Amino acid sequence: REAESFKEQGNAYYAKKDYNEAYNYYTKAIDTCPNNASYYGNRAATLMMLGRFREALGDAQQSVRLDDSFVRVRGKLHTTYLWNAMAASRCFQRVLELDHKNTQAQQELKNASTVLEYEKIAEVDFEKRDFRKVVFCMDRALEFAPACHRFKILKAECLALLGRYPEAQSVA
Repeated sequence: REAESFKEQGNAYYAKKDYNEAYNYYTKAIDTCPNNASYYGNRAATLMMLGRFREALGDAQQSVRLDDSFVRVRGKLHTTYLWNAMAASRCFQRVLELDHKNTQAQQELKNASTVLEYEKIAEVDFEKRDFRKVVFCMDRALEFAPACHRFKILKAECLALLGRYPEAQSVA
């Protein structure tokens, strides 16, 4: 009951967009009852709102470990997988195995596939030294994965190779 009370308080702060306080209460819920998948799922969502994607991934994965059918958390994983579109694709394929009508997972699978396609094109174009096209592909991929450090680094590198140093520095 105490853990549920903490979760409800966290929900109230989350609704008010006070994500730091929501995080604190979800953490208290987890500390009180560490085997509840939904507590980890709620904290994962809060961490994503705080921009702490790697930590959010850990909580989302813990939630799924505790309850493999916890589809709602799998749906939240898309933001945490920004740096790995292949992993995101596998994640959403699994969601669709559990719930083939999940429209969010269907859309996110399409998004992950799009990012994978941009990655492939960028890889080929980097080898061809077509850095402008790589920058274009990374810009498109970053629309889906705005927190992906790997995409930003590749974009910055290509901007530098194009002699666009101020832009490269800004991205880096």
